[in-house]
Amino acid sequence: MTPRRFGRAARTARPGYALVSVSARDANGFVHHYDDVEAPLGSLHEAVAILQLHSVATDAAHSGGASA
Repeated sequence: MTPRRFGRAARTARPGYALVSVSARDANGFVHHYDDVEAPLGSLHEAVAILQLHSVATDAAHSGGASA
Protein backbone atom coordinates (compact mmCIF):
# COMPACT_ATOMS: atom_id res chain seq x y z
CA MET A 1 0.00 0.00 0.00
CA THR A 2 1.12 3.52 -0.75
CA PRO A 3 1.45 5.73 2.35
CA ARG A 4 -0.73 8.84 2.30
CA ARG A 5 0.36 12.19 3.65
CA PHE A 6 -2.02 11.79 6.62
CA GLY A 7 -0.06 8.81 7.89
CA ARG A 8 -2.59 6.17 6.84
CA ALA A 9 -2.04 3.57 4.16
CA ALA A 10 -4.11 3.99 0.99
CA ARG A 11 -6.66 1.25 0.54
CA THR A 12 -8.59 0.29 -2.57
CA ALA A 13 -12.07 -1.17 -2.54
CA ARG A 14 -12.91 -4.40 -4.32
CA PRO A 15 -14.75 -4.17 -7.66
CA GLY A 16 -18.41 -3.25 -7.06
CA TYR A 17 -17.63 -1.79 -3.64
CA ALA A 18 -16.62 1.66 -2.37
CA LEU A 19 -14.61 2.77 0.64
CA VAL A 20 -16.83 5.13 2.60
CA SER A 21 -15.60 7.66 5.13
CA VAL A 22 -18.23 9.39 7.23
CA SER A 23 -17.85 12.57 9.25
CA ALA A 24 -20.84 14.26 10.83
CA ARG A 25 -21.17 17.60 12.63
CA ASP A 26 -23.84 17.68 15.34
CA ALA A 27 -25.90 20.65 16.57
CA ASN A 28 -23.20 21.53 19.12
CA GLY A 29 -20.49 21.75 16.45
CA PHE A 30 -18.79 18.50 17.43
CA VAL A 31 -17.46 16.44 14.53
CA HIS A 32 -17.88 12.68 14.70
CA HIS A 33 -15.60 10.57 12.49
CA TYR A 34 -16.43 6.97 11.74
CA ASP A 35 -14.06 4.24 10.57
CA ASP A 36 -13.84 3.56 6.84
CA VAL A 37 -16.37 1.02 5.66
CA GLU A 38 -16.19 -1.04 2.48
CA ALA A 39 -19.78 -1.10 1.21
CA PRO A 40 -21.47 -2.36 -1.95
CA LEU A 41 -22.20 0.50 -4.36
CA GLY A 42 -25.94 -0.23 -4.27
CA SER A 43 -26.01 0.10 -0.49
CA LEU A 44 -24.08 3.35 -0.70
CA HIS A 45 -26.57 4.80 -3.21
CA GLU A 46 -29.51 3.73 -1.02
CA ALA A 47 -27.96 5.19 2.13
CA VAL A 48 -27.31 8.56 0.50
CA ALA A 49 -30.84 8.61 -0.93
CA ILE A 50 -32.29 7.96 2.54
CA LEU A 51 -30.16 10.74 4.06
CA GLN A 52 -31.34 13.13 1.34
CA LEU A 53 -34.98 12.18 1.86
CA HIS A 54 -34.76 12.86 5.58
CA SER A 55 -32.58 15.97 5.49
CA VAL A 56 -33.91 19.21 6.93
CA ALA A 57 -32.55 21.15 3.95
CA THR A 58 -34.51 18.99 1.52
CA ASP A 59 -37.68 19.38 3.59
CA ALA A 60 -37.24 23.16 3.65
CA ALA A 61 -36.64 23.28 -0.11
CA HIS A 62 -39.83 21.32 -0.80
CA SER A 63 -42.02 23.31 1.60
CA GLY A 64 -40.76 26.66 0.30
CA GLY A 65 -41.36 25.84 -3.37
CA ALA A 66 -44.15 27.04 -5.63
CA SER A 67 -47.57 25.65 -4.91
CA ALA A 68 -49.47 23.66 -7.53
